[in-house]
Amino acid sequence: MALTIYTSKDNQWREYLNPLRGLTLERIVQYIEQGERGAFADLQWFYQAMEKSDALIATVVMRRRAALLSCGWDVKTEEVPQDQVLAQEQSAFLRDQYDAVENLREAVAFLASASFRGFAHVEKHYGEGGEGVVRLEPVEQWFWCREGMFGEWTYNRNARSGVERGEAVEPGNFVTVEAPMALDRILSVQYFRRNLCMRDWDGFLEVYGIPSTFLVGPPGVTPEKELEYLQIARDLVKDGRGYLPNGTDVKYVNGGGSGRPPFRDHLDYLDKQITLLGTGGLLTMLTESGSGTLAGSAHQEAFNQVAKADAVMVSEALQRDFDAPLLEAAFPGWPAVASFELSMEAAGGMAGVAAMAGMAAGGAV
Repeated sequence: MALTIYTSKDNQWREYLNPLRGLTLERIVQYIEQGERGAFADLQWFYQAMEKSDALIATVVMRRRAALLSCGWDVKTEEVPQDQVLAQEQSAFLRDQYDAVENLREAVAFLASASFRGFAHVEKHYGEGGEGVVRLEPVEQWFWCREGMFGEWTYNRNARSGVERGEAVEPGNFVTVEAPMALDRILSVQYFRRNLCMRDWDGFLEVYGIPSTFLVGPPGVTPEKELEYLQIARDLVKDGRGYLPNGTDVKYVNGGGSGRPPFRDHLDYLDKQITLLGTGGLLTMLTESGSGTLAGSAHQEAFNQVAKADAVMVSEALQRDFDAPLLEAAFPGWPAVASFELSMEAAGGMAGVAAMAGMAAGGAV
C-alpha cells in the first residue's frame, strides 16, 4: 500500500503529558485563545482527554456517534437526470470506489468528530500503483495548525505546542470537515465547573457526611474519670455500641451539614446544559417527568435532527473532497450527477446498500 508522507506522526512525548492534571479555567481559556490563532496542538490534546474522562460527555459523544453510524449510505443521483446512462455509470463507479475503502466506517466516525472538536481530516491512501483509494486514514486534530482562524491548513508533524505554521500539504489528498462551531469549546467550561463542583461535594462529605459525635459525661466527674470516659467514647464511636455511665448524654453536631447541600442542584443544572448542547434535548438522555409522552417524542425528534445534521455535514465533505475529484478524472467534461449520501432512511436499506448499523458499536472517537 502506498502511503503519503503526511501521516508520519511523532507525538509520543505528548503521551507523558496529562492536560487534566492541575487544570484551571485560566489554562482552558489559554488553550482556546491558542486555537483562535490556529495553534491547535494543546487545545485538541485537551479536548480528547476531556471527552474520555467525563462520563456524561463521553456518553453524549458516543450517542452522537452511534446515531450517525446507524445511518446507511447510498450513492444518489439527480431526481431526473438528463442523461440516465451517465447517472447509472457514475453511480456504479462511485459505489465501487466506496466499496474499496476498507475503513469507511472509521473514517465517517472520525469526520463526525468535527462536531465536537471543530474540524477533522482523513488522508487518502492509495493502492499499489496509485490506483484507487483503499483507506481514508484519520489524522488526529492535534497535528493540524493554521495561521489565524481562516488560514490554510498545515501539518504539525510533531504536534508541537504553539505552532501556527507547519508543513504545507496538498489539499486534494484529504477529506476535510469544518464544523460551524466546536461543541467542545463550550463543553470544556462545563466540564471544569462540573469537576470543581464534584470536588467541593467530596470535601463537604468528608467533613459533614458523618455527623460529629460528642459524649456529655455525668456531673462531678474527676479528671481521672474524664480520661476513662474519653477512652470509652472513642471505643463507642469506633464500634457503634457499648456502655455509658448513668447521666451521660450524646450530642450530634451537624455543623455546616444542616439543610440541603447545593451541590446536587448545581450538578443537575450542569448535566442538563451538557445534554442539551450535545443532543438537542433533555428527555432523550435524562429521565424527567413527561418521558415517553409527546414531550419525549419532541425531544427525540430534536435529537434526530442533530444526527441528520451530522450526516449532512459528513456527506457534503465526502462529496466535495472524494466524489468530485474522482468523477472529474473518470468522466472529464461531464457534469457530476451522482454523489455519496448518508441518511437514516438508507439504514433500512435496499439490498446492495452497505448499511452501517453495525458501526455503532465502539467508544468515543
